[in-house]
Amino acid sequence: MNKTSRFEDEGDGTLLDHDSGLVWSKEDSWPVAQDWLTFQEALAFVDEMNKKDYLGYHDWRIPEREEIEKIFIPGSTIMARSNSEIHLDPLFATGGGNASWCLPFDQQAAFYFSYSSGNTQQFDQDYSQGYVRLVRLYPDD
Repeated sequence: MNKTSRFEDEGDGTLLDHDSGLVWSKEDSWPVAQDWLTFQEALAFVDEMNKKDYLGYHDWRIPEREEIEKIFIPGSTIMARSNSEIHLDPLFATGGGNASWCLPFDQQAAFYFSYSSGNTQQFDQDYSQGYVRLVRLYPDD
């Protein structure tokens, strides 16, 4: 393994971010759910993945805004679905969505982070063309 690399492929479909100590799913919800997700559907997706021990874990969650903004790398480009360019480390899987729901949220809206622009916007929770990238804390043991 390249010790200077920020992300480490754990070999189980996850990437360890050495900067934050977070573990990210290499794939986002698109290849798994085969559909777009509203914010409420994204919450249900996380719940469903935890019940299924997705990639061997049951403590997945929706990322916080500050967490997901940190995986945006302007100088790195991979291809998302529909041939759109996104700016994530090349260890992340290609062919996924170009953005992700993130926290916090309120009654009407939730934050939505674009891997294309690096911008976070508030979208109505019922925005129907969303994706989510699962994250979990790296255990200290």
